[in-house]
Amino acid sequence: MRQAPWRFHRDLNTTAAWGYWASHPSDPGRPMGLGYLGPILVTHRDRPVIVRYRNHLPTTHLLRRSIDVTLWRNLPGVPPDPPGGRPMDLPRDVNVWNVVHLHGGWNPPQSDGNPDAWFTPHGLHGSLYGTLSGAAPNEAIYAYGNRQRATMLWYHDHAMDLTRLNNYLGLSGVYLIRDPAEDALRLPRGRFEVPLIIQDRTFNADGSLFYPTKGISAYHPIWVPEFFGDTPVVNGKAYPFLAVEPRRYRLRVLNGSNSRFYRFWFSDGRVRLPFWLIGISGGLRAYPLRSTTILLAPSERADVIVDFGGLPRGASVTLMNDAVVPYPGGGGGPAIPEIMRFQVTEPLSGRDDTTPPHALVLPPFESLHPTPGIPSRERVLTETTDPHDNPVHMKINGWYFFEPVDDFIKAGSTEIWEYVNTTGDAHPMHVHLVQFQIHNRQKFRAGDYAKDYERWVAAGRTAGGKPQLSRYLVGPPVPPEPYEQGWRDSFIAYPEMVNRIIATFTPAPPVPNISGTDTKYPADYIHHCHILEHEDNDMMRPWQLVRVPVPLE
Repeated sequence: MRQAPWRFHRDLNTTAAWGYWASHPSDPGRPMGLGYLGPILVTHRDRPVIVRYRNHLPTTHLLRRSIDVTLWRNLPGVPPDPPGGRPMDLPRDVNVWNVVHLHGGWNPPQSDGNPDAWFTPHGLHGSLYGTLSGAAPNEAIYAYGNRQRATMLWYHDHAMDLTRLNNYLGLSGVYLIRDPAEDALRLPRGRFEVPLIIQDRTFNADGSLFYPTKGISAYHPIWVPEFFGDTPVVNGKAYPFLAVEPRRYRLRVLNGSNSRFYRFWFSDGRVRLPFWLIGISGGLRAYPLRSTTILLAPSERADVIVDFGGLPRGASVTLMNDAVVPYPGGGGGPAIPEIMRFQVTEPLSGRDDTTPPHALVLPPFESLHPTPGIPSRERVLTETTDPHDNPVHMKINGWYFFEPVDDFIKAGSTEIWEYVNTTGDAHPMHVHLVQFQIHNRQKFRAGDYAKDYERWVAAGRTAGGKPQLSRYLVGPPVPPEPYEQGWRDSFIAYPEMVNRIIATFTPAPPVPNISGTDTKYPADYIHHCHILEHEDNDMMRPWQLVRVPVPLE
């Protein structure tokens, strides 16, 4: 992790940004990188990877005016906020700490990148810091077994209280896993397979990244509940273009924005061009889906094939976006209708012998079923405000992140989790360790349930007094949209809906011949909203994987 110069656009000045750098293959002592984001890491299924994450960032944060933990330190009597009731043992002049999470990876907790596993450039560590042996004080060594199907994961900073800021400055990158089933499909490869990290950013007049700061009310810091930039940035460049040949391309799209949802479509200036969705966050789908639009929440990925073969030389195709901000209510941020251009200006370099998307036979998909005797686990998403209606906390089940674990999941069990969204926002919920499936969604009387639930929490969560969700349900459950079907590691929990997922909580196997990679129980993991401003302000909870079942309430 380094700070380096970066230029987002030719009309902007060069500025400082953060990124992941790799050791140069021919000279391990020399770093190799760009300055923003990180290298694309490519591996194969069942081939382990060891990554040494070294922190070479400065100890003073580039966005230090937007860091809230300093406000909590300096305001006596204000309730604790992340990093929580366990004050961080950091000098006041140090406000940079980091940890890396491989999003969607099936990994043991010591290599998962828990927010409390942070480490600083000068070697201080969080309470859950973990590493393989041989790490320097300012680094962590993680082992990834890659025992999962071909997919595009991504790695990003996940440090307690700073996730939104560290990612905003560039600490994100793509991680591709290949496998024989994917290799046999004759998909576009090489320069015809293009990962696209799509973000929204705002710039100061000097070309530096702008992120809002806060004032302080008499009661609480005024939190920035969501951030929406006014400029699209793709792979670190604002309003970019890609010169393409008249042939099929495989685009691996990641929504890497802090808070913005995108509804993508392709326009040639006259009509919407069709594309084929062949995979989502957890890998290839059961069948290719022809579409003209797709919705992606923060952290979600789409694996699509676009055919530029029928377009004339010199044609221009624009990747468009028409999702409201914030999603789905709208009325709260700048629109970004145009994302990037594809210019059909390159001559055809050879015959396109890839498989036509409609003819692809993708790997079969097997639906999960819950373990008998294990009821659904309910998670209530709530937002609270201070006396002046400033958004302050966004909780799960009324708990702060730092409060004791109350979810204990038996290793090997298959469970249904219900995200009961009483808020007005759509929340992209992410569960560490597992790939899951969307089970269904169902409307409910959100206002009535929220009042009764909050009354129960305020009364001390009395035994037997919790409102029964079944009494508030309205109408039958509905299945996920066709484009949502398949394996995934995050999904949209819509407002005024009970949003259900199903997952098998299998511990990650140890990496062969690498000590310290087995799962020790209880194993600490988390789940959270992937709107980064929500995640940093308590819509995140720990859970533990255990050997023996723990009775539910």
